[in-house]
Amino acid sequence: MENIDELKHKVQGEPKYKLSNANVFVSAGGFYFIDHLDPMTEVSPIIDGSGLTEAEINYIERSLQSNPERLEKQIAAVKRHTEIVGKHALDIGCGGGLFLATMQSQGAKVLGVELSDTRAHYSKTKHGFEVIKRTIEDDYWKQFHGSFDIVTLWDVIEHVNYPLATLRAAADLLKPGGVLLIDTPCRDAFYHRFGEFTYWLTGGLYPTFLNAMYSSKPFGHKQILSLTEMKGLLEIAGLQVAELKTFHELSFPYPFYLKKLVRSETLVKFLLPFVHLFFVLFPIRNKMLAVGRKP
Repeated sequence: MENIDELKHKVQGEPKYKLSNANVFVSAGGFYFIDHLDPMTEVSPIIDGSGLTEAEINYIERSLQSNPERLEKQIAAVKRHTEIVGKHALDIGCGGGLFLATMQSQGAKVLGVELSDTRAHYSKTKHGFEVIKRTIEDDYWKQFHGSFDIVTLWDVIEHVNYPLATLRAAADLLKPGGVLLIDTPCRDAFYHRFGEFTYWLTGGLYPTFLNAMYSSKPFGHKQILSLTEMKGLLEIAGLQVAELKTFHELSFPYPFYLKKLVRSETLVKFLLPFVHLFFVLFPIRNKMLAVGRKP
């Protein structure tokens, strides 16, 4: 398997896909990634909550954490692989903290990792657990080697600069027998393939879903992994693959994605009922769940 992290330092040639928010390159081995890295050296560990406005709180509560079925699936996935009561759980990229708050209410001892000042402050003040504002690759985490029974990366691995380094750092924090749970968009799924098809069909004029799947904005989607790549990354990180599957889930409400595709409020309102009906009839598997267990 290619060294995915090293490839990002060796971008050559023309991008395969020129999108509105990013240029997507494809390696010889088939790894898809953009030519942008976030400047992580400037991240301060001090959480500044002064920017937590009512608008941001509304976004966290009504958009970021507005899908109760998603939370139910995450908790169910944890329970398939381990107990919750008395376990130490770390959520990397904990956002508004709802997942960890639920884990805590079910008996887990929890700790969050979040790089956004406003979301970290919201999680701490809303739910009352500790949140650390440091990248998981930071030397700070060496003191927690082998400390956690459960480590989660919900919709995170597609955002990080170096996915292999992130998975290795996360795996290092697990106790023997501990589990790492990941969900992320899947490149093998319909949306990515359809986006590639429409890009090819229109000569790049209408990439449809690809525009929503990649972004060079801060903490945007930098890579979309395949099932095979995820399996390889988990194994390189020293984990045994306990579960790997695709499933249907949208992280945000349907209007969020429609706005990215059609850019018209009127058209979004017109299309919304049809989109709801479509996903009832055709629950397209667009994401993957990957679970690795530490030997």
